[in-house]
Amino acid sequence: MRHSRRSSVDVRFEMAPLIDVIFLLLIYFIFVLVVMVRADILDVRLPTLSAGTPAERGVAVTIVLDREGRLFVNGEETPRNGLAARVRDLRAEHPGAKLFVAADEGGRTSDVLALIDLLAAEGLGEFQLLGTPEAAEEPQP
Repeated sequence: MRHSRRSSVDVRFEMAPLIDVIFLLLIYFIFVLVVMVRADILDVRLPTLSAGTPAERGVAVTIVLDREGRLFVNGEETPRNGLAARVRDLRAEHPGAKLFVAADEGGRTSDVLALIDLLAAEGLGEFQLLGTPEAAEEPQP
């Protein structure tokens, strides 16, 4: 009579490596959220820019000029005469915060120039303009 040996081992599902992978993914997503450039922009259509550079990561103070000429600082509507004080307060709370200006492409150019003039007059002339990057052209064969 012939006896067959059973050499197969029962299949086990190890949970430890799976949990490690889940925690690594969680840490990755938290890290990405922390280092993202946060620009609180309302529903505005940004102009397309071809010669721009990506924004630096860090804390941001964002001034938004919408189509109607209203100003928003980090998502809160702000009157023109209180704009400089609001920006200075936010920069005092977050030293080293970058200043970004976003203007709706359908707005008036005179509003944008008035905003830039106001910022320069208040000593806040160092800012970056926000726009959408121009679509990269595909190389021709």
